[in-house]
Amino acid sequence: MIPNFIDKDQIPHKPGVYIFKDFNKRVIYVGKAIDLYSRVSSYFFSSPSNLKTQVLVSKIKSLETVLVESELEALILEANLIKKYLPEYNIRLTDDKDYLYIKITKESYPRIITARKQDLKNSLKYFGPFPSSKTVKNSLRDLRKVFPWCSNPPGPRNKKNKACFYFHLNLCKGACVGKITQTEYRQTIKLFIKFMEGKKAELINELAEKMLQEANNLDFEKAEAFKKILSGIQYITQPNKLSAYLENPNFLSQQNLQALTFLQKDLKLNALPERIEGYDISNIQGVDATGSMVVLTHGEVDKSEYRKFKIKISGKPNDVGMHQEMMQRRLKHSEWKLPDLIIIDGGRGQVKAAYEQLQKRNLNIPIFGLAKRLEWLYPPDGEIIKLPKRSLALRLLQKIRDEAHRFAINYHRKLHLKSFGIDRKVSSRL
Repeated sequence: MIPNFIDKDQIPHKPGVYIFKDFNKRVIYVGKAIDLYSRVSSYFFSSPSNLKTQVLVSKIKSLETVLVESELEALILEANLIKKYLPEYNIRLTDDKDYLYIKITKESYPRIITARKQDLKNSLKYFGPFPSSKTVKNSLRDLRKVFPWCSNPPGPRNKKNKACFYFHLNLCKGACVGKITQTEYRQTIKLFIKFMEGKKAELINELAEKMLQEANNLDFEKAEAFKKILSGIQYITQPNKLSAYLENPNFLSQQNLQALTFLQKDLKLNALPERIEGYDISNIQGVDATGSMVVLTHGEVDKSEYRKFKIKISGKPNDVGMHQEMMQRRLKHSEWKLPDLIIIDGGRGQVKAAYEQLQKRNLNIPIFGLAKRLEWLYPPDGEIIKLPKRSLALRLLQKIRDEAHRFAINYHRKLHLKSFGIDRKVSSRL
């Protein structure tokens, strides 16, 4: 069982990085997990399979966890923390030849590839080692969409300037066929290196400056290229979290507080929205309709507060009526804490339907719809609110809206499969 000196209530079932420390508060091991609670508890619930892990567990006296949004974040953060602290029980990674590295080749047009330790010679730069080969390969697949590099650049391997496979997928800017210069290509590689080094705050500022500079020079094509990279970085990982954590372990909490503060100001709320509830409906032509209620507490996903609804309205699809039913049923639960803000996945119609239920109970809770196409906020009445695309407040609202959508779809899929007599666990293996 988890020892008493570790507060198990502070270990969430969320993705992140865990940091074991010894009696002197020295970092002795850094690891990553999709489910922090399950991974950390595994060290204590059974006898370790090898002597080294037994010794590690005997030295653990405290734990720190860092929550992240994705496996990519966990991968990069884990690598940076191992590099920063050189934990005693991670050192084996640097000595093992079987672990995977990310290597940038030392060529006129550098390639980004995976490599083993024995293949790191003649590297322009390399990152790792990484324990999970699958995670590294999946991460590079996502990163290539942001930093497109060439697999068959001009040189001894490609003397005839033949297009590489990724050029046809728009994941290569065309170094292989002479579409861009060596200088332009290497600039993309430099941006990739900066990202992998955890210097994301510096990278975002640099990209923003370059984008404005090219726009001022009326070179809108280059400005758009920098904007695309900037948007890609912001999409695959939360702004500044990795590099900022290396300097400030409390960065995530501070970022959430900042986002909530902006949200209070932008929406003219009377108080900081410490509890935000998000709602969505999922159905196929009105069949097996489901509703979801998800919750952010202090800006963080709070799955213990999630609720799901099997919608009773039948017949033709009726999002407005379904939202009305869901809000009516939710408000009957006086034992559930009331929110400071409500976000509906939809426009004015859906918002008004839910708002009517609040009015019937004389509840003065701010409520807005967040429509996907333009990402505008719709109050029950009055002017539409248009938050800046890079606003932390908007990102927070998008997080709860997207989470509500995910939760509703998962429940809908489960009910839909059940109606066909298909077990969900079996279907996941089909």
